[in-house]
Amino acid sequence: MATYGTYNTPGPFKLTVYGIVIIACFLAMFYFTRSMYRGNFPTPINQDRAAERAKARKELNEKANAELAAMGWVDKPRGIVRLPIDRAMQMTIQAYQNPIQAHSNLVARAQKAAAPAPVQSFE
Repeated sequence: MATYGTYNTPGPFKLTVYGIVIIACFLAMFYFTRSMYRGNFPTPINQDRAAERAKARKELNEKANAELAAMGWVDKPRGIVRLPIDRAMQMTIQAYQNPIQAHSNLVARAQKAAAPAPVQSFE
């Protein structure tokens, strides 16, 4: 019969050290979790700051709605304009009466818009 030796079981000293290390890990986890939830919340927003933010949001929405409803230049040298949504949809419907020509025009306009700006010399 072959004997393979005794199992390497930790002695009472090692078991005590392992137990202390495990308990220390749990206490450290408890401490870090508790400190994370104690006193680290952002300060509440007061009424003045809330009113200021609401005003800024209202102004931004008004500006965006005005730009959506009005014509204007996006990039005048390249000939890129901003159209109202209704007019842009009408132009798209009219253009796609002939889909092949509309597609080629769309590709040409996209390439023109994506072209790099001309280099300016400061002489």
